Amino acid sequence: MQTACRKSGLRARRGFTILELIIVIVVAGVVMTIGFPKVHDLMVQQRVSRASTAVQNTLEAAFAIAGRNRRPIRISWDSSKMQLAVTDRAGTVFYRRTGLGQDPYGLTSSDVTFSASPIEVFPNGLANDSLTITLSTGGVTKKVGMSRGGMVYIKRL
Repeated sequence: MQTACRKSGLRARRGFTILELIIVIVVAGVVMTIGFPKVHDLMVQQRVSRASTAVQNTLEAAFAIAGRNRRPIRISWDSSKMQLAVTDRAGTVFYRRTGLGQDPYGLTSSDVTFSASPIEVFPNGLANDSLTITLSTGGVTKKVGMSRGGMVYIKRL
């Protein structure tokens, strides 16, 4: 039995024409052009969110370290190294370091501001001052706050 295509002398075609491929490429390009800025914005937002969570964890750990060691500790910011450090009072023993530079979070020194540095945390659970750290890049801003009593919170602006 012969098919209708063979009776009429036409062969069944295989594959796609150039026109069909060009249309698919153009449509894919338009979709990517529309979607790429949104993906970039989401990536920036996630980087700032992860950086603020890392800072929050470091500040909370500072209070735990001071209580556990029964010695005052110091929280300091080094803008040249883009590093938040938890050290002993003299700055000789490092308990924790959190880098916020280009490698993990893509922040620059102008993207991070500290209200005060250094801050001392005492074994009784109190700090000598409150602290506000602002992380801002690509239109996304988050503030990490710490009260004198050890309450650490993240506020999105």
